[in-house]
Formats: sequence, C-alpha cells, structure tokens
Amino acid sequence: MAFNFKRAQDVPAQFCIFGKLPRRGDFVRINATHPAATQLDTVLAESIRQLDSDARIDEYRAMPPTSFVIRSRDGAWLSLGVIHPSHDESGRNYPLVAASLLQSDGPQPPIAVLMLSNELFFNGLQEQLGNAIDNAVEMLACRQYLEEQSIFGASSVADLELAEQLLSRHLSLTHPDYLAGLLRQHGDTDLEALLLSFVFHSQLLRKFKDSLSAQTYLLPLPAGDGEDMLAAVTWLSLFSAATAGMRDIPVQCLIIRQPQASYLALVPGALSEHLLAQCWGVPLDARFIIDVDDEQAPWRNHQSYAEAAYILSRRLTDPHFSVAQLCDVMASLSRSLV
Repeated sequence: MAFNFKRAQDVPAQFCIFGKLPRRGDFVRINATHPAATQLDTVLAESIRQLDSDARIDEYRAMPPTSFVIRSRDGAWLSLGVIHPSHDESGRNYPLVAASLLQSDGPQPPIAVLMLSNELFFNGLQEQLGNAIDNAVEMLACRQYLEEQSIFGASSVADLELAEQLLSRHLSLTHPDYLAGLLRQHGDTDLEALLLSFVFHSQLLRKFKDSLSAQTYLLPLPAGDGEDMLAAVTWLSLFSAATAGMRDIPVQCLIIRQPQASYLALVPGALSEHLLAQCWGVPLDARFIIDVDDEQAPWRNHQSYAEAAYILSRRLTDPHFSVAQLCDVMASLSRSLV
C-alpha cells in the first residue's frame, strides 16, 4: 500500500512547543496558539491540579516522558509528540510539550503504521526535551528538529511503506499467545474478553458516544526500546481491525512508561484530565478504565456477543494462528455488526 503523505514545500511547518523549563520563570510558547496546542494545554493544566501533595509532586518530577498521538476534538488535527514532566525556576509544575501537528482532512495511514514509522521521531524528541530540561538550553534545537520533521509531514512515504512492511511481517509471525502472556504478567485480564470488548464496547460507543464518560484501555507493553513500540502497534492494529466498520470513533494513544511497568493507554474518545494525569504517576480511578472482565458489562448483552465469543475461542486455540489472521477475524466481526 502506498501513501501519498508528502506536503507541498511552500506549506508552513506545523508544530508546537510549550511548557516550563527549570531555569526560566516564563512559559515557553512556540506556535502555542495553534488550536490543537491550546486544546492540549487546557487538558494538561486541569490534570496538573491533581498533584495535591509533596509525594505526588515528587512522583511527577521522576516520571519518564510520554509519547502520544492525540486527535483534536473537532477531528481536524492529529498531534504526534512527547510530554516531559518539568517545572519553572520558581518550582511551579508544568510539563514541557513538543509535537508535530498534522491536518486530518487528507489521506492518513493507519494509526499503527503512523506510530511505528515515527518511532525514531519520538525517541529524538524525547532526547531534545530532556536536553532542554537538564542543560537549561533554549528551545532552538528542538524547534529546528520539529521544522525538519514537518517538511514531509509526519513521515516520508518511504518511511510509511517500510513501517507497513515491518508491521505486516511482525503480525504474521506473532501468535496471540504473546499478547496473552503480556496480560498475565500485568494482571489477570483474559485476551478473549479484551478482544471482544474492542468489538462490542466500540459498538456501544458508536451508539451512545455523547452519553458515556471518557475511559481507557490499559494495555501492557514489554520493557525495552523497540519492543514496547512493536507491542503498542500490535494492540493498535487489533483495535483498528475491531472498529473496521466504524469511522467516527477518535482514538487517543499515550505510551506511558512508569517505573513499575509500561503500557499503552488507548482512549476511544476524548482525552480527559483524569486520563492524562497517568503521565504524572497519578493512579487512575477504576471508573475511568474499561473493565473488560466485567461479566455484567452492557456490551456483553449484544445479540451477537455469544457467537463472536465462540468464533474467537476456537481460533485462539489454533497453534498456527497469527495476529495477522486475528486482525482479519476481528475486522470481519466488526463489519458484520454495522
């Protein structure tokens, strides 16, 4: 699949940088009036209010940076960037944020491909923000980095095609047992129940999206650079397949690395301050987490749930069944419900 994702050379670079630096008293703002930036700024400011004790503040300042892909509420912009906990010279806490901003009105690759193709971009941006915070440098280098990245959009066509090939190969060589093992390492979530929730909870969102509060999936990632991104895009591929028949569910992604574990916070819907506060180490209240093991969950009452559960349970026991084939099954289930 070829993606025509290049921008015309005369289109101004779209990016933003804003937040706090330890050796400055003012607020860093570069292109921070962009609608996507102001929207993220508002949610960040609300989430910072949850740092209500010295212990919370210490944990906030010790947290590693978070990579994100966030869609604006109006769907017009996609932000790819990094949030790094920081503060100003007076000790007032606010993260340092930098992101590329992409218009969503044109053709876009699948979000899993987009994230994988930007793995080096995320790593480079984390390094830029870390240097700015640790060495009290100005944001010129970070700005130049984002300008260079923005010339061709989020990735070059070649990068996207390579990422698609790598992802396709990874999915075809990976058995679902790998994902089940990740879930067992971080709790007792059942893979089949999780996959069914991808399909049927999304149907519930499609029907009642304006009446449901923002919730997230917390999907475990392995330790180690590279491995965590591959696992993240595997989860995203499955969720995209499970929502193949629907185009009106925005997806927000946060790769959160906490000292005890790393995970993908996959938010089908709007990003709230409670969900974003995970980036500061604030425990997430259970009401904001999609409980896939809840036997009384309303999406389990769908008339096709039992049939889908039977199909999945049979396929998941096949020793030769790949995640790529699982994506096909999930997409078929999704389209049959629309």
